[in-house]
Amino acid sequence: MSEELVLETRESKRSYGVGGILLAILLLGLPFLGRQRIRITNERIIIESGFWTRVRDDVEVFRIRDVVVKQSLWHRLFGIGDVVIKSMEGRSEEQHVLKGVPDPVAVSETIRTAWNQVARPRGPSASLD
Repeated sequence: MSEELVLETRESKRSYGVGGILLAILLLGLPFLGRQRIRITNERIIIESGFWTRVRDDVEVFRIRDVVVKQSLWHRLFGIGDVVIKSMEGRSEEQHVLKGVPDPVAVSETIRTAWNQVARPRGPSASLD
């Protein structure tokens, strides 16, 4: 089975709050610094971030243990939110935060669907009866 792209978001919106946005505009004029680009395939989640230094973090779908959506009132007004992916790497738990994602519930459900297709056991012996 080959890797297929399931969902891709453009540069995600960051919510720095009114003060942070004003400060960024006044000091830098570049409020877009530090945005993330997120791609979800049927095998992994690829998170790219940074402006001066690019960082790429790959999360294997089969390692995911939980997905949590966080939305403050400010985020709900703009239709964005944070998606926290909890995964296991060896014996330690890692958290990956997708910040300012448009429609975070849909992104969370897409991740959950990919996890169900990859990580859940299949076949007659997988019955929970």
